Amino acid sequence: MLRKSMLACLVVGISSTANAAGAADPSTEDAPFAGGGNKSPAPFAASPSAGFAALGQWVLSMRTTGDGGFVFFHKPSGGDWTLSLHPSIDYFITSSVSLGATFGYTYSPAATGTTVVDLGGRAGFNLNINDNVGFWPSAGVGVNVNSSNHSTNTSAAFAIFAPFLYHLVPHLFVGVGPSFSLQLNDGNGKQYGLDFVLGGWL
Repeated sequence: MLRKSMLACLVVGISSTANAAGAADPSTEDAPFAGGGNKSPAPFAASPSAGFAALGQWVLSMRTTGDGGFVFFHKPSGGDWTLSLHPSIDYFITSSVSLGATFGYTYSPAATGTTVVDLGGRAGFNLNINDNVGFWPSAGVGVNVNSSNHSTNTSAAFAIFAPFLYHLVPHLFVGVGPSFSLQLNDGNGKQYGLDFVLGGWL
């Protein structure tokens, strides 16, 4: 009889200890931030540059040039207006490696009218430095067709643009960097500059 009583007390004591340990377990709902709980802390927001330069991504951008800003419209007093824009589209064929096409258009009705068209292709490589800053240099070849005063001139150039990007929010960035172009017709036409870029990615 004594043995049965001692055994019953031992079972009750073990059960009480287990219940007390369960009440103090930090992995219950009262401790949602513990590693083993049912709840977990809210995930951190993705950085603005996260996802940029991924395989299959399209990037649309506008760049400044020597003759104006992203979209340049100029109308002097008593003179003719001038319109200029230079959009680009790029596609990432692998992670961080892009191929793109550039287009430039400038028109002015002054005198007999002047139209300048730029067409080019380029390749680039993107490096995300931190959550907001990246580096996206590119190099390519372009053709310039200048039609003015009833004559047309065509030239080709090799160009490099190496902007540092600042991702304002996901899918939107601005950038600034050095640019260089070399005329391929005679090799004497060189141009250096500091250009800006504004773009978004899908």
